[in-house]
Amino acid sequence: MIKLAGGIESGSLKGKENVRGYWKKALEKIPDLKFELYEVTSGINSVALFYKSVMNKKAIEVMFFDDYGKVNKMFAYYTD
Repeated sequence: MIKLAGGIESGSLKGKENVRGYWKKALEKIPDLKFELYEVTSGINSVALFYKSVMNKKAIEVMFFDDYGKVNKMFAYYTD
């Protein structure tokens, strides 16, 4: 979605300012953005969300936490 919605060719975001800018653009394009949560699972220092995203795509996002409980890495997967 980063590549598609944000026009960011690498498909990756690094740093708070880049994440903030991405979400600012997304919310300007789709101000009533909504997600439907299907399931939440957890693992060692991680959590995975399974949900319905924009354009009715199913998505899985996996977030990994550092020693301070902050997300330090995240991967997102979407259906075609």
